[in-house]
Formats: sequence, C-alpha cells, structure tokens
Amino acid sequence: MIMKCSFCGKEIKRGQGILYVKKDGSLIYFDDGKCQTNMLDLGRKSAKLKWAREGALAKPMAKTARTEAKRAAKVAKAEAKAAQKGAPKHEAKPHVPKSEQKK
Repeated sequence: MIMKCSFCGKEIKRGQGILYVKKDGSLIYFDDGKCQTNMLDLGRKSAKLKWAREGALAKPMAKTARTEAKRAAKVAKAEAKAAQKGAPKHEAKPHVPKSEQKK
C-alpha cells in the first residue's frame, strides 16, 4: 500500500518514511524528517512553502460558514468600490519633472 506524506504529498513506499501517532489516535505520515520537523516542531503550513505546496493543494479545504461570510463581505466591498470608482474624489495633477519645478 502506497501512502502519501501528510505534509508535502510525496508518495511513500512500503517500509519507508515515518508514521506519527498523535495523542488522539490520528495517524500522520511523513516521507522524511524534514517534513516532520517543519509540520510538528516548527508549526509551518505546507501551502506557504514552495517545495511542499503540492501536498497542500491536494488536501481539500473545508469551507465553514465564517469563511463563506468573509468571502461574501469581500465581494460586496469590491462591488461597492467599483461603483464609487466612476466618481473620482479629486482630479489627477499632471506630472512635472523636478528639473522643471520652480524652487
């Protein structure tokens, strides 16, 4: 049975890698000590590391009511900003190079 690293998403061959059992009984698989250290000891997220991004993208992200509400608020704010963009607050001044400015 081929397992995948819980951090970076690489395939782990049978008899290789590290199996970590948490106190609640859940299993976490690591292909090497680098992934284990980054996830458990350093608390890093795989989505923020280029070399481990594949594993982060493979995991489905659970959408909660809070994230949906935040997304709806963000869309509403963007729409309101786009509506206001039609009426500028001030007129843009033409650029004058420093060599031509009066002292």
